[in-house]
Amino acid sequence: MDVDALIREAEEALLEQDYDRAQRAAEQLLELQHWSGYEWLARVHAERENLPRAIAILQEGVAKAPRAWALWIYLGELRSDHGDYDGALAAYDTALGIDGIDSDEVHINAAIVHDRAGRPEDALMRLHEVIGTRERAAIAAARVRANILNELDRPEAAIAAAQAGLARANEETMPDEIAPLHTAIARASWARGDREAALREVWEALRLHADNSSLWLVREIESRYSERSQYFRISVRGTWHVAFDDDPEPQGFLRKFDVVAEDEQEAMQLIARMEPEEVQHTLRIHAVEMLEYVPDQPKGIYWCTGRVFFPETEEQ
Repeated sequence: MDVDALIREAEEALLEQDYDRAQRAAEQLLELQHWSGYEWLARVHAERENLPRAIAILQEGVAKAPRAWALWIYLGELRSDHGDYDGALAAYDTALGIDGIDSDEVHINAAIVHDRAGRPEDALMRLHEVIGTRERAAIAAARVRANILNELDRPEAAIAAAQAGLARANEETMPDEIAPLHTAIARASWARGDREAALREVWEALRLHADNSSLWLVREIESRYSERSQYFRISVRGTWHVAFDDDPEPQGFLRKFDVVAEDEQEAMQLIARMEPEEVQHTLRIHAVEMLEYVPDQPKGIYWCTGRVFFPETEEQ
């Protein structure tokens, strides 16, 4: 196989969690003396949770291909994950001197490293280096800035930063890029004591993309406890309300939830809030398991998958 085919092979194998196949493709890239082999081999070891080995491979890679900025970027990422914050910053700063580098991406990543290292003010200063000519970079920088400002208990500034990011969104902006901005506004509103605004913003975030931070915030704001609360794992089936362009027939969907509630009925009420109003009346339990009693945990959704669609006529 040629280089492009081997890169596709490594990428597909990693997505399928076939690490042996991905490693073989990476090693073949190295046999062809292509620098990307170091990246893919490092990714294999990172997925196998062997960060020291992955970092060592990248360090060998940058020694042999010092102008391959992608290796420096990934080296910075893994050093940061491993707690070597100064080493991560050194890798990012080296990448800045290489032609073709996306400097905004580097500065945003470096800001995240400073924040992880407990230096939020340094992180904010680094974000000042982001030019933001591209919408995606401007939105990412706003997302990081708003989260840091929330951590610093500066809610007004956090709201302003998140709103600036939302102002840069367009029809090509992905929902999972926008949702954290609404969550940041919700956190800041909650810190200001504006419960109504906080709930409005966090539910807008969940409408776009459900993640752990927004799910946690709903539970935190509502703060509903009961001695009878149980932890359920529920698979829910429903009918989607919008036809797909390539298939006008009604589409069913499956979605899995971890939810704390007093009983299955209340669990379904909490789950229904995660779906459009047009869909809520179609929801029904596909499978349910009660895991444990949790009187010390607030009611709400703790985890959920995306929707898996299928033709409504198929049995699931």
